[in-house]
Amino acid sequence: MTKEYKFILFIMLILLVFGILVVFVFDVNCIFKSIFSISCPGCGLTRGFRELFSGNIIGAFYYNILTVPIFVFLVLFVILFLIDIFKNKRYLINYLKFFERHYVFIILLVILSFIINILKDI
Repeated sequence: MTKEYKFILFIMLILLVFGILVVFVFDVNCIFKSIFSISCPGCGLTRGFRELFSGNIIGAFYYNILTVPIFVFLVLFVILFLIDIFKNKRYLINYLKFFERHYVFIILLVILSFIINILKDI
């Protein structure tokens, strides 16, 4: 594994940890909602993750349908990241290429989340 690849993986992990800290430690208001007065596709994710961590999967889906898929993505991301670093493999690149090939499905999920959040006014 090249130094450049390890550096990119390290930066991605730092961004992930920083994002988790911002979501759970600080009370962040949605900039999109404050500007446009409608919910964005990510509105409700913080509450959804809190519900998920307390064991309430249905509650997580209620706040945002993207909560569980994003959680699964992040868990697999961290596992593959650790395997890549300690076993000197390149599983994470293949994992991300999978999502590259299925970008239409991901875009449709985000649009569906946007519509549902607007209708529920989360």
